[in-house]
Formats: sequence, C-alpha cells, structure tokens
Amino acid sequence: MAKRRVQVSNRRRRQAHGFVASAPGVSGAREGVGGDPGVDDSRGVRLNRWLAERGVASRRKADELVQGGSVTVNGKTLLEPGYRVQPGDEIMVQDSRVREVARLYYAFNKPKGVICTDDPREQRRRLRDLIEPLVPSRVYPIGRLDEDSEGLILLTNDGDFANLIAHPRYGVPKTYMVQVIGDMPSEAVAKMRQGVHLSDGKVVPERVRLVRRGRQTSSLEVVLREGRNREVRRLLARLGIRVKGLKRVRIGEIGLRGVPRAGLRPLTVAERDALVLIARGERDAAHAAGKRAARAKPPASRKAPGRPRG
Repeated sequence: MAKRRVQVSNRRRRQAHGFVASAPGVSGAREGVGGDPGVDDSRGVRLNRWLAERGVASRRKADELVQGGSVTVNGKTLLEPGYRVQPGDEIMVQDSRVREVARLYYAFNKPKGVICTDDPREQRRRLRDLIEPLVPSRVYPIGRLDEDSEGLILLTNDGDFANLIAHPRYGVPKTYMVQVIGDMPSEAVAKMRQGVHLSDGKVVPERVRLVRRGRQTSSLEVVLREGRNREVRRLLARLGIRVKGLKRVRIGEIGLRGVPRAGLRPLTVAERDALVLIARGERDAAHAAGKRAARAKPPASRKAPGRPRG
C-alpha cells in the first residue's frame, strides 16, 4: 500500500514558508555560520556539497547529474564531480541557473514512530514527511534519533554548521532524559560515570544524574559529547538496564521550549552562535551567549500538519 503524504493547504504552506530562520554570519565568517575550523575551504567548496546545500539534490545524486552532463559551470559542461566552486561561478543544472538560498537553522521536536531516512521506498512515517511542508527549501537533520526515541533534532542547509554540531571532535553536548524499567542501582550509575566499553570504543558520559528512583521505573539525565549510533541505549544495555523511553531534551544550550511535538521553530542568531562557540571550544563565551538566548523569548512555533494515515 502506498504511503499517504502529509497534505497541506496553500494558505498553510505560504504561512510556513514565511517562517524562515535566516541570519547573517558570525563575524569574520565566509558565509552563513562560516567555515569548519577543521577544513580548508580556501580552494572552494566541492560541487556536490554546493548543490546539496542549495536544495538541488543529495550529494550522491549531484555527482550523477555532473557525470551525466547535466551541469554547466560558466557556460561549459562539467564532467568532474570533484570540481570546487569558486566565488562568481555561474552554475546551471539542466539549463536552469542555481541560485543562492538563505541559510536555515531550525529546532524540531521529533515524535516517536518517525524515522530519520530519505529513502523514498520507506513506508513508515519519515522525518522529511513532517518538515517538508514547513520549510521554504531543503533542510536535513543534524544527526539522528531512532524510531523509538523522541525529542530535539536540529535542521539546517548549512554543511559547515552541521559538521560542527555533529562531529565528535567538537564535543557539542547532547542531553537525554531516559526512563528505564525497574530500580536503577547506584552501582550502575557509578559504572556509567566511569565509562562503559562498547564494540566501537569506550563511552564516558559528560554527566549522569539519577533524577527519580522507583520500583517500577527510574529516570536518568545523561549528557554525552559524542554521536555514536544508539549510544545511550547501547550503554545502558551493556549494564543490563532496559530502556522504556528516551528523549533528547537539549543540544548545547538549545532546548525544546517553544517547540511543540512534531513542530519546529527557527533558531535565533544568539542560539546559533552559542552552538558555534561551544564547537570551537570557547566554553565561557558560549555559556554567556546561551544565557542571553535562553532569556530571549523564542519565536512562535509551527505545528506540523495532520499526521498521515495508514
């Protein structure tokens, strides 16, 4: 059975497309948030990434377009996927000029039962099905939450920003509230704080706090600075603890305030810049910027339209 897509009225679409989180770059930056401090962009940006960030296609599809002769640069057909775009280049795809787009940064509150995949063959509800009607151009999630998890996901079309937030070497903290089945032994909490060996290396949480302890269920707050696949669940499973529910509630200083379930809101300039400062290791400046962002009232949020049936 074909999956039903979310239906949105033209009026709702116009309203959502006016809900744009664009902002000038950090002082001294190249564009948007600016260059990744670990990457030299002085030679230009790879063409597939440049096209992907402007919503033309995924990086893989962009390479196929280039190799198929559908892309021209300054009037000449380009067959080199590794070409680096230079300032002033005029790029056309299938005879249509590719234009610049605003840099977009959103906070999205992912519900359970939604998967973070772009596979068009997928019949389950995808993250893209919820966010596409609400944004003016293509954005993609920074990292993932599995189908059974919920909470905060950042969305952007800025590749440098996404790399700063997602790459483990930058250590942007992610905070999770975890509900586990049964009593949470003090010994297990102590072991988590010391670090747990998984198949892909040792995980040492930034912080583990026992929020509530009970005979039926217990609650934990876990802060991690890495982004391994299903890391929290695997860490607890290694200790013999079963997870009942998992919710990511914060990335850096960005929380879920003002973001309803299955809804989104744009990040403010202060919020975005605070995340960049954390990634660049400027903790004190980031903390101060985060406090300023927290005191500011978030923009009005947009709820996702009705859920698809079936």
